[in-house]
Amino acid sequence: MAEPEVTPEAAPAPQPLQLARVLWIASTVVSMARALTKLSDREAIMNQLQAMRPDLPFDQVDSAASASVFMGLAMSLGFVAIYAWLSSRMLAGFPWARMVLVAFGVIGVSLNVLGLVGLAGGVTATAGLQVTTLDVVFGTTVLALDATALVLMFRRESLAYFAKMAPLRMPRRPSL
Repeated sequence: MAEPEVTPEAAPAPQPLQLARVLWIASTVVSMARALTKLSDREAIMNQLQAMRPDLPFDQVDSAASASVFMGLAMSLGFVAIYAWLSSRMLAGFPWARMVLVAFGVIGVSLNVLGLVGLAGGVTATAGLQVTTLDVVFGTTVLALDATALVLMFRRESLAYFAKMAPLRMPRRPSL
């Protein structure tokens, strides 16, 4: 199903939506930086793999560590690209893109809040998880960026923009 063409009546997106787009992309970049800090500790990855499968020879553990670093990097770049594309579609007034971002944002905010509550309540220590100060900083930053982007997408100007753009952006159904 092809998306309708942009028409001259299409208004520029309001400032809150433009800022929300920047925040969505910034959030994924911060998440990517978080992943890169984890992936940069190759020895920890190899130790974890060795603990999971002690029967594997060193060369297979090394190959698996390389593969996990590559896959982690590829997934991080993929998420940045997806969020950039979705936020661009949202900025262009497509309501489906806004709703997908809302769903992703609510899930992300919920998981980050649960993680911080678990950390404060000692659940992570009980489970044997190692959480560094850097993890908390990254998690709190992503939480703040996602929550702010969600709020901006529901400001009065943003809602008015989507109400104005919806008739232009909704898929056209053939008449019977």
